[in-house]
Amino acid sequence: MPRRGLRGMYISRRALRQQFDPRTYPSETYLLCELQWGGSGRFWIHWARNDEITDSHVEHYFLEQIFEPRSYSVCDITWYLSWSPCANCCDIIQEFLEEQHNVNLDIRVARVYNEHIRENRAALRQLANFQGAAIRAMDVEDYMYCWDTFLQQGGYFDFTAGSFRSAVERTRLRLEDILEVSTL
Repeated sequence: MPRRGLRGMYISRRALRQQFDPRTYPSETYLLCELQWGGSGRFWIHWARNDEITDSHVEHYFLEQIFEPRSYSVCDITWYLSWSPCANCCDIIQEFLEEQHNVNLDIRVARVYNEHIRENRAALRQLANFQGAAIRAMDVEDYMYCWDTFLQQGGYFDFTAGSFRSAVERTRLRLEDILEVSTL
C-alpha cells in the first residue's frame, strides 16, 4: 500500500511494465524515487530516465538536475532502478554522498548492468560499502510497492511480480554474489 502524504509524478503502466521486467533488456534506465526530509512523514515521489539530450545516465541526471538540497536535516532517498549503476555512475553517487553528508541513499535494482565487466562489479561493491549508501536487488515486495506507489490509481493492471519471481531471484543472487566477492 502506498504511503500517505505522497507528492510528485507518476509513471505510466506501460513504462513500468517494459522497464522493470527483469526478463527483458531495455536500452534505457528508469529511476523511481521516493524522498523524505527529516522524518516528516511526507514523501515526495518522482521518476526519470536517461536524458537523451545531454546523453546523461539517469543517476547523474537525477543528482544534477532534479535533487535540490533544502535543509540540513536528514534526507532519506530510495531509488528503484531498472538497471544497476555503471562504474562511472557509482563514482558520481559516491561524490554526491561525500558532499551531502545528511543524505542516505537506498538503491534497489531490477537488473545488474554489464555484470561481466570487472569495473562495474568493483564499483558496485565499493558503493555498497560507502557510508550513506545501500544497494540490493528488488524483491517481489518492492515491485508491488512500486506498482502501488508510482502508478496512478485505478484501472486494471495485468502485470504481477509473481509471473517473474524466478528472474527476480536470479538478479538477487547475481548481485549478492558481486557484492560478496572480495577483491584480491
